[in-house]
Amino acid sequence: MIRNLVTIVASVLALLTLCVEPVQADGHLEIGADLRLQWEYSSPWDGLAATAGDTVTMMRTRIAVATAFSDNLDFSMGITDARTLSGHNSDALIATGDLSVRELYLQVADLSAINEHLEFLSGWSLGLGRSAVPTYDSGRIIHSDDWSNLGPAIADGYHLNSDFLDGAIDLDIHFLTLAKDPTGGAGSGDHFYGAHLAVDSLPFVDGSFFYWKYTADLANQAEAAAGGNADPGSSGEDTYGYCFSLKEGLISRVGIDVEYALQDGNRYDVGDDAIEKLDSLYYSIEATYDQPASDDFGALDWRAGRILATGTSSGATGQETFRSPFGAPHGTHGIADLVATSNVQDTYIGATMELMETEVDLSLHMLAADQGEDWGQELDLVLRRQQQPDFLGGLMPLEVGLGKFSSDHSTLDSTTFFYVQSSWDF
Repeated sequence: MIRNLVTIVASVLALLTLCVEPVQADGHLEIGADLRLQWEYSSPWDGLAATAGDTVTMMRTRIAVATAFSDNLDFSMGITDARTLSGHNSDALIATGDLSVRELYLQVADLSAINEHLEFLSGWSLGLGRSAVPTYDSGRIIHSDDWSNLGPAIADGYHLNSDFLDGAIDLDIHFLTLAKDPTGGAGSGDHFYGAHLAVDSLPFVDGSFFYWKYTADLANQAEAAAGGNADPGSSGEDTYGYCFSLKEGLISRVGIDVEYALQDGNRYDVGDDAIEKLDSLYYSIEATYDQPASDDFGALDWRAGRILATGTSSGATGQETFRSPFGAPHGTHGIADLVATSNVQDTYIGATMELMETEVDLSLHMLAADQGEDWGQELDLVLRRQQQPDFLGGLMPLEVGLGKFSSDHSTLDSTTFFYVQSSWDF
Protein backbone atom coordinates (compact mmCIF):
# COMPACT_ATOMS: atom_id res chain seq x y z
CA MET A 1 0.00 0.00 0.00
CA ILE A 2 2.89 2.35 0.77
CA ARG A 3 4.25 1.62 -2.72
CA ASN A 4 0.89 2.75 -4.17
CA LEU A 5 1.03 5.97 -2.15
CA VAL A 6 4.54 6.73 -3.38
CA THR A 7 3.31 6.18 -6.94
CA ILE A 8 0.44 8.61 -6.38
CA VAL A 9 2.74 11.29 -4.98
CA ALA A 10 5.27 10.83 -7.79
CA SER A 11 2.50 11.11 -10.39
CA VAL A 12 1.22 14.37 -8.95
CA LEU A 13 4.73 15.82 -8.79
CA ALA A 14 5.25 14.85 -12.42
CA LEU A 15 1.98 16.58 -13.30
CA LEU A 16 3.24 19.77 -11.70
CA THR A 17 6.04 19.99 -14.25
CA LEU A 18 3.33 20.96 -16.75
CA CYS A 19 2.63 24.17 -14.86
CA VAL A 20 2.91 27.43 -16.76
CA GLU A 21 5.29 28.76 -14.13
CA PRO A 22 7.77 26.53 -12.31
CA VAL A 23 6.96 25.49 -8.75
CA GLN A 24 9.21 27.20 -6.21
CA ALA A 25 9.71 25.64 -2.79
CA ASP A 26 9.63 28.09 0.09
CA GLY A 27 12.12 26.12 2.18
CA HIS A 28 9.78 26.11 5.19
CA LEU A 29 9.39 22.79 7.00
CA GLU A 30 7.11 22.29 9.99
CA ILE A 31 7.65 19.31 12.29
CA GLY A 32 5.27 18.42 15.10
CA ALA A 33 4.76 15.54 17.48
CA ASP A 34 2.24 14.57 20.10
CA LEU A 35 2.05 11.86 22.73
CA ARG A 36 -1.12 10.57 24.36
CA LEU A 37 -1.30 8.36 27.42
CA GLN A 38 -4.61 6.83 28.42
CA TRP A 39 -5.57 4.45 31.22
CA GLU A 40 -8.94 2.70 31.17
CA TYR A 41 -10.72 0.58 33.74
CA SER A 42 -13.98 -1.25 33.15
CA SER A 43 -15.80 -3.73 35.37
CA PRO A 44 -16.99 -5.88 33.73
CA TRP A 45 -14.95 -5.38 30.58
CA ASP A 46 -17.00 -4.08 27.62
CA GLY A 47 -20.15 -4.51 29.70
CA LEU A 48 -20.59 -8.15 28.68
CA ALA A 49 -22.19 -10.49 31.17
CA ALA A 50 -19.86 -12.95 32.93
CA THR A 51 -16.64 -11.16 31.91
CA ALA A 52 -14.05 -10.13 34.46
CA GLY A 53 -12.94 -6.57 35.16
CA ASP A 54 -9.84 -5.40 33.31
CA THR A 55 -7.54 -2.42 32.85
CA VAL A 56 -5.62 -1.21 29.81
CA THR A 57 -2.88 1.40 29.57
CA MET A 58 -2.42 2.81 26.07
CA MET A 59 0.13 5.07 24.42
CA ARG A 60 -0.13 6.80 21.04
CA THR A 61 2.75 8.74 19.46
CA ARG A 62 2.50 10.83 16.30
CA ILE A 63 5.14 12.62 14.27
CA ALA A 64 3.99 14.93 11.47
CA VAL A 65 5.87 16.87 8.81
CA ALA A 66 4.34 19.57 6.59
CA THR A 67 5.75 21.88 3.94
CA ALA A 68 4.56 24.13 1.12
CA PHE A 69 6.13 23.45 -2.27
CA SER A 70 4.49 26.65 -3.51
CA ASP A 71 1.57 28.96 -2.74
CA ASN A 72 -0.63 26.40 -4.49
CA LEU A 73 0.77 23.08 -3.26
CA ASP A 74 1.11 21.71 0.28
CA PHE A 75 2.52 18.37 1.36
CA SER A 76 2.10 16.59 4.69
CA MET A 77 3.21 13.26 6.13
CA GLY A 78 2.42 11.63 9.47
CA ILE A 79 3.62 8.49 11.23
CA THR A 80 1.87 6.90 14.22
CA ASP A 81 2.88 4.31 16.77
CA ALA A 82 0.00 2.90 18.83
CA ARG A 83 0.60 0.34 21.55
CA THR A 84 -0.44 -0.75 25.01
CA LEU A 85 1.72 -0.90 28.10
CA SER A 86 -0.35 -3.71 29.61
CA GLY A 87 0.16 -6.66 27.30
CA HIS A 88 -2.62 -6.16 24.76
CA ASN A 89 -0.53 -5.38 21.67
CA SER A 90 -2.08 -8.28 19.75
CA ASP A 91 -5.42 -6.42 19.78
CA ALA A 92 -5.74 -4.74 16.39
CA LEU A 93 -8.31 -2.31 17.83
CA ILE A 94 -5.67 -0.88 20.19
CA ALA A 95 -2.20 -1.43 18.72
CA THR A 96 -0.65 -1.12 15.26
CA GLY A 97 2.19 -3.51 16.08
CA ASP A 98 4.66 -1.22 14.34
CA LEU A 99 5.03 2.30 12.97
CA SER A 100 2.29 3.06 10.46
CA VAL A 101 1.96 5.79 7.84
CA ARG A 102 -1.19 7.63 8.88
CA GLU A 103 -0.88 10.52 6.45
CA LEU A 104 0.83 11.09 3.10
CA TYR A 105 -1.08 13.87 1.42
CA LEU A 106 -0.79 16.49 -1.31
CA GLN A 107 -3.16 19.46 -1.37
CA VAL A 108 -3.58 21.58 -4.52
CA ALA A 109 -5.37 24.80 -3.54
CA ASP A 110 -6.54 25.72 -7.08
CA LEU A 111 -6.45 23.18 -9.90
CA SER A 112 -6.71 25.88 -12.57
CA ALA A 113 -3.30 27.24 -11.52
CA ILE A 114 -1.53 24.01 -12.52
CA ASN A 115 -1.89 24.65 -16.23
CA GLU A 116 -3.60 27.17 -18.50
CA HIS A 117 -5.63 24.34 -20.05
CA LEU A 118 -7.29 23.70 -16.68
CA GLU A 119 -8.93 27.11 -16.37
CA PHE A 120 -12.35 25.43 -16.30
CA LEU A 121 -11.39 24.02 -12.87
CA SER A 122 -11.02 27.45 -11.32
CA GLY A 123 -12.08 27.38 -7.68
CA TRP A 124 -11.66 23.61 -7.30
CA SER A 125 -9.12 22.21 -4.83
CA LEU A 126 -7.78 18.65 -4.83
CA GLY A 127 -6.41 16.56 -1.99
CA LEU A 128 -4.68 13.32 -2.95
CA GLY A 129 -3.15 10.52 -0.90
CA ARG A 130 -3.70 9.10 2.59
CA SER A 131 -5.41 11.12 5.31
CA ALA A 132 -8.12 11.01 7.97
CA VAL A 133 -11.61 10.42 6.65
CA PRO A 134 -13.89 13.49 6.71
CA THR A 135 -16.18 14.52 9.55
CA TYR A 136 -19.47 16.18 8.66
CA ASP A 137 -22.46 17.53 10.60
CA SER A 138 -22.90 15.82 13.99
CA GLY A 139 -20.14 13.36 13.11
CA ARG A 140 -22.34 10.42 14.03
CA ILE A 141 -22.65 9.13 10.45
CA ILE A 142 -19.58 10.40 8.57
CA HIS A 143 -16.72 10.96 10.97
CA SER A 144 -13.06 10.41 11.83
CA ASP A 145 -13.27 9.78 15.55
CA ASP A 146 -9.98 10.52 17.34
CA TRP A 147 -10.78 8.60 20.54
CA SER A 148 -9.38 5.25 19.43
CA ASN A 149 -5.79 4.62 20.39
CA LEU A 150 -5.11 4.08 16.69
CA GLY A 151 -6.23 7.65 16.04
CA PRO A 152 -8.64 8.87 13.38
CA ALA A 153 -9.94 6.45 10.76
CA ILE A 154 -7.83 6.83 7.61
CA ALA A 155 -8.21 6.04 3.93
CA ASP A 156 -6.36 6.42 0.65
CA GLY A 157 -8.06 8.44 -2.06
CA TYR A 158 -8.90 11.93 -3.23
CA HIS A 159 -11.04 14.85 -2.13
CA LEU A 160 -12.42 17.55 -4.44
CA ASN A 161 -13.87 20.75 -3.00
CA SER A 162 -15.36 23.95 -4.37
CA ASP A 163 -17.32 26.89 -2.97
CA PHE A 164 -20.08 28.50 -5.03
CA LEU A 165 -21.97 31.78 -4.72
CA ASP A 166 -19.31 33.39 -2.50
CA GLY A 167 -19.22 30.44 -0.17
CA ALA A 168 -22.98 30.05 0.22
CA ILE A 169 -22.71 26.51 -1.21
CA ASP A 170 -19.83 24.18 -0.36
CA LEU A 171 -19.46 20.93 -2.32
CA ASP A 172 -17.18 18.07 -1.28
CA ILE A 173 -16.61 14.94 -3.37
CA HIS A 174 -14.66 11.95 -2.03
CA PHE A 175 -13.38 8.64 -3.28
CA LEU A 176 -11.77 6.63 -0.48
CA THR A 177 -10.22 3.16 -0.46
CA LEU A 178 -10.65 1.59 2.97
CA ALA A 179 -8.96 -1.71 2.11
CA LYS A 180 -7.43 -3.09 -1.09
CA ASP A 181 -6.25 -6.56 -2.07
CA PRO A 182 -3.10 -6.05 -4.21
CA THR A 183 -3.89 -9.27 -6.07
CA GLY A 184 -7.53 -8.37 -6.66
CA GLY A 185 -8.95 -7.10 -9.91
CA ALA A 186 -10.17 -3.60 -10.72
CA GLY A 187 -12.91 -2.47 -8.38
CA SER A 188 -12.12 -5.06 -5.72
CA GLY A 189 -11.62 -4.08 -2.10
CA ASP A 190 -13.61 -1.81 0.18
CA HIS A 191 -14.42 1.65 -1.19
CA PHE A 192 -16.29 4.70 -0.06
CA TYR A 193 -17.74 7.25 -2.50
CA GLY A 194 -19.23 10.38 -1.05
CA ALA A 195 -20.71 13.77 -1.88
CA HIS A 196 -21.60 16.38 0.73
CA LEU A 197 -23.32 19.68 -0.06
CA ALA A 198 -23.47 22.36 2.64
CA VAL A 199 -25.85 25.29 2.12
CA ASP A 200 -25.89 28.35 4.38
CA SER A 201 -28.17 30.52 2.21
CA LEU A 202 -31.44 28.88 3.31
CA PRO A 203 -33.93 30.86 5.42
CA PHE A 204 -33.84 30.18 9.16
CA VAL A 205 -31.52 27.15 8.96
CA ASP A 206 -28.13 26.04 7.73
CA GLY A 207 -28.41 22.76 5.86
CA SER A 208 -26.41 19.97 4.34
CA PHE A 209 -27.33 17.12 2.03
CA PHE A 210 -25.26 14.00 1.51
CA TYR A 211 -24.98 10.75 -0.41
CA TRP A 212 -22.38 8.07 0.36
CA LYS A 213 -21.89 4.64 -1.17
CA TYR A 214 -19.96 1.93 0.66
CA THR A 215 -18.77 -1.16 -1.21
CA ALA A 216 -17.67 -4.00 1.08
CA ASP A 217 -15.54 -6.86 -0.22
CA LEU A 218 -12.57 -7.67 2.03
CA ALA A 219 -14.64 -6.80 5.11
CA ASN A 220 -17.22 -9.41 4.08
CA GLN A 221 -14.49 -11.95 3.46
CA ALA A 222 -12.91 -11.38 6.88
CA GLU A 223 -16.25 -11.49 8.70
CA ALA A 224 -17.22 -14.70 6.93
CA ALA A 225 -13.85 -16.33 7.67
CA ALA A 226 -14.19 -15.46 11.37
CA GLY A 227 -17.54 -17.26 11.33
CA GLY A 228 -16.15 -20.29 9.49
CA ASN A 229 -17.91 -19.40 6.23
CA ALA A 230 -16.76 -19.08 2.64
CA ASP A 231 -16.18 -15.72 0.95
CA PRO A 232 -19.69 -14.34 0.23
CA GLY A 233 -18.53 -11.76 -2.34
CA SER A 234 -19.09 -8.01 -2.31
CA SER A 235 -22.06 -5.96 -1.17
CA GLY A 236 -23.06 -2.31 -1.54
CA GLU A 237 -24.78 0.14 0.80
CA ASP A 238 -26.20 3.59 0.03
CA THR A 239 -26.53 6.23 2.77
CA TYR A 240 -28.29 9.50 2.03
CA GLY A 241 -29.92 12.19 4.08
CA TYR A 242 -29.77 15.73 5.42
CA CYS A 243 -28.94 17.83 8.46
CA PHE A 244 -30.55 21.17 9.40
CA SER A 245 -29.37 23.53 12.12
CA LEU A 246 -31.20 26.60 13.34
CA LYS A 247 -29.26 29.69 12.30
CA GLU A 248 -27.16 31.04 15.13
CA GLY A 249 -28.84 34.00 16.87
CA LEU A 250 -32.27 33.42 15.33
CA ILE A 251 -33.54 32.47 18.79
CA SER A 252 -31.32 33.96 21.45
CA ARG A 253 -29.15 31.33 23.20
CA VAL A 254 -31.10 28.44 21.61
CA GLY A 255 -29.82 25.92 19.10
CA ILE A 256 -31.71 23.12 17.34
CA ASP A 257 -30.22 20.40 15.11
CA VAL A 258 -32.12 17.77 13.14
CA GLU A 259 -30.43 14.97 11.22
CA TYR A 260 -32.04 12.24 9.12
CA ALA A 261 -30.57 9.46 6.98
CA LEU A 262 -31.65 6.30 5.17
CA GLN A 263 -29.61 3.25 4.25
CA ASP A 264 -30.52 0.72 1.59
CA GLY A 265 -28.80 -1.75 -0.71
CA ASN A 266 -27.47 -5.03 0.66
CA ARG A 267 -25.19 -6.21 3.46
CA TYR A 268 -23.56 -9.47 4.55
CA ASP A 269 -25.01 -11.17 7.64
CA VAL A 270 -22.56 -13.64 9.19
CA GLY A 271 -25.30 -15.34 11.24
CA ASP A 272 -27.35 -16.17 8.16
CA ASP A 273 -24.21 -16.47 5.99
CA ALA A 274 -25.93 -14.50 3.25
CA ILE A 275 -25.92 -11.08 1.64
CA GLU A 276 -29.34 -9.70 2.46
CA LYS A 277 -31.42 -6.68 1.56
CA LEU A 278 -30.79 -3.64 3.75
CA ASP A 279 -33.44 -1.16 4.85
CA SER A 280 -32.70 1.10 7.84
CA LEU A 281 -32.92 4.67 9.05
CA TYR A 282 -31.38 7.10 11.51
CA TYR A 283 -32.63 10.35 12.96
CA SER A 284 -31.61 12.64 15.76
CA ILE A 285 -32.85 15.90 17.21
CA GLU A 286 -30.95 17.98 19.74
CA ALA A 287 -31.78 21.26 21.43
CA THR A 288 -29.24 23.40 23.30
CA TYR A 289 -29.56 26.40 25.59
CA ASP A 290 -26.73 28.64 26.79
CA GLN A 291 -27.76 29.74 30.26
CA PRO A 292 -25.93 32.95 31.23
CA ALA A 293 -24.06 33.27 34.50
CA SER A 294 -25.89 34.70 37.51
CA ASP A 295 -24.91 35.81 41.00
CA ASP A 296 -25.51 32.28 42.28
CA PHE A 297 -24.44 30.07 39.37
CA GLY A 298 -21.90 30.14 36.57
CA ALA A 299 -22.83 29.82 32.90
CA LEU A 300 -24.35 26.49 31.90
CA ASP A 301 -24.60 24.98 28.41
CA TRP A 302 -27.63 22.68 28.43
CA ARG A 303 -28.43 20.03 25.84
CA ALA A 304 -31.19 17.48 25.38
CA GLY A 305 -31.89 15.17 22.51
CA ARG A 306 -33.07 11.89 21.09
CA ILE A 307 -31.33 9.49 18.71
CA LEU A 308 -33.00 6.60 16.92
CA ALA A 309 -31.15 4.16 14.66
CA THR A 310 -33.27 1.29 13.46
CA GLY A 311 -34.84 -0.69 10.67
CA THR A 312 -37.71 0.90 8.82
CA SER A 313 -39.91 -2.12 9.64
CA SER A 314 -41.15 -2.23 6.06
CA GLY A 315 -39.65 -3.81 2.98
CA ALA A 316 -36.56 -5.25 4.66
CA THR A 317 -35.93 -8.97 4.30
CA GLY A 318 -33.09 -9.39 6.74
CA GLN A 319 -30.95 -6.34 7.57
CA GLU A 320 -32.36 -3.40 9.55
CA THR A 321 -29.19 -2.23 11.30
CA PHE A 322 -28.04 1.34 10.68
CA ARG A 323 -24.29 1.77 10.93
CA SER A 324 -21.44 3.87 9.63
CA PRO A 325 -18.59 2.06 7.85
CA PHE A 326 -16.33 3.72 10.45
CA GLY A 327 -18.28 2.61 13.52
CA ALA A 328 -19.89 4.70 16.23
CA PRO A 329 -18.03 7.80 17.42
CA HIS A 330 -16.90 7.59 21.02
CA GLY A 331 -19.45 8.74 23.56
CA THR A 332 -22.46 8.83 21.23
CA HIS A 333 -24.48 6.73 23.68
CA GLY A 334 -22.34 7.27 26.78
CA ILE A 335 -18.58 7.25 27.34
CA ALA A 336 -18.49 3.54 28.27
CA ASP A 337 -19.42 2.80 24.62
CA LEU A 338 -21.49 -0.24 25.57
CA VAL A 339 -24.22 0.28 22.98
CA ALA A 340 -23.63 0.18 19.24
CA THR A 341 -25.09 2.89 17.03
CA SER A 342 -27.81 0.59 15.68
CA ASN A 343 -31.18 -0.74 16.85
CA VAL A 344 -31.07 1.86 19.59
CA GLN A 345 -33.18 4.58 21.16
CA ASP A 346 -31.17 7.09 23.16
CA THR A 347 -32.89 9.91 25.05
CA TYR A 348 -30.32 12.11 26.78
CA ILE A 349 -29.83 15.31 28.73
CA GLY A 350 -26.61 17.00 29.74
CA ALA A 351 -24.91 20.19 30.86
CA THR A 352 -21.41 21.70 30.64
CA MET A 353 -19.97 24.36 32.90
CA GLU A 354 -16.64 25.90 33.94
CA LEU A 355 -15.60 25.25 37.54
CA MET A 356 -12.22 26.35 38.94
CA GLU A 357 -10.75 26.60 35.41
CA THR A 358 -11.94 23.05 34.69
CA GLU A 359 -14.62 22.07 32.18
CA VAL A 360 -17.21 19.88 33.86
CA ASP A 361 -19.56 17.82 31.67
CA LEU A 362 -22.45 15.79 33.11
CA SER A 363 -24.87 13.71 31.03
CA LEU A 364 -27.55 11.05 31.42
CA HIS A 365 -28.44 8.58 28.64
CA MET A 366 -31.61 6.49 28.78
CA LEU A 367 -31.01 3.58 26.40
CA ALA A 368 -33.37 1.06 24.87
CA ALA A 369 -33.59 -1.25 21.88
CA ASP A 370 -35.68 0.15 19.06
CA GLN A 371 -38.02 -2.82 18.96
CA GLY A 372 -37.42 -4.47 22.32
CA GLU A 373 -36.67 -4.01 25.98
CA ASP A 374 -34.96 -1.19 27.81
CA TRP A 375 -31.19 -1.62 28.12
CA GLY A 376 -30.61 0.75 31.02
CA GLN A 377 -29.27 4.18 31.92
CA GLU A 378 -25.74 5.60 31.85
CA LEU A 379 -24.64 8.58 33.93
CA ASP A 380 -21.37 10.22 32.84
CA LEU A 381 -19.08 12.79 34.41
CA VAL A 382 -16.11 14.16 32.42
CA LEU A 383 -13.58 16.71 33.70
CA ARG A 384 -11.17 18.48 31.32
CA ARG A 385 -8.31 20.68 32.48
CA GLN A 386 -6.06 22.45 30.00
CA GLN A 387 -2.31 22.75 30.49
CA GLN A 388 -1.70 25.69 32.84
CA PRO A 389 1.38 26.82 34.83
CA ASP A 390 -0.43 26.51 38.17
CA PHE A 391 -1.78 22.99 37.51
CA LEU A 392 0.51 20.01 38.19
CA GLY A 393 3.48 22.30 37.68
CA GLY A 394 2.38 23.11 34.13
CA LEU A 395 3.36 19.62 33.06
CA MET A 396 0.26 18.40 31.30
CA PRO A 397 -3.43 18.76 30.50
CA LEU A 398 -5.68 16.16 32.05
CA GLU A 399 -9.02 14.58 31.21
CA VAL A 400 -10.87 12.27 33.58
CA GLY A 401 -14.10 10.41 32.82
CA LEU A 402 -16.39 8.30 34.99
CA GLY A 403 -19.37 6.43 33.59
CA LYS A 404 -21.88 4.26 35.45
CA PHE A 405 -24.22 2.07 33.41
CA SER A 406 -27.18 0.56 35.27
CA SER A 407 -28.52 -2.38 33.29
CA ASP A 408 -32.18 -3.32 32.86
CA HIS A 409 -31.43 -6.22 30.49
CA SER A 410 -29.87 -9.66 30.92
CA THR A 411 -27.47 -9.30 27.97
CA LEU A 412 -25.58 -6.41 29.60
CA ASP A 413 -24.19 -6.19 33.11
CA SER A 414 -24.23 -3.01 35.13
CA THR A 415 -20.82 -1.50 34.41
CA THR A 416 -18.41 1.00 35.92
CA PHE A 417 -16.08 2.69 33.42
CA PHE A 418 -13.24 5.06 34.31
CA TYR A 419 -10.44 6.64 32.31
CA VAL A 420 -7.61 9.13 32.74
CA GLN A 421 -6.02 10.72 29.70
CA SER A 422 -3.29 13.24 29.05
CA SER A 423 -1.42 14.43 25.97
CA TRP A 424 1.57 16.55 25.06
CA ASP A 425 2.22 18.52 21.86
CA PHE A 426 5.83 19.21 20.87
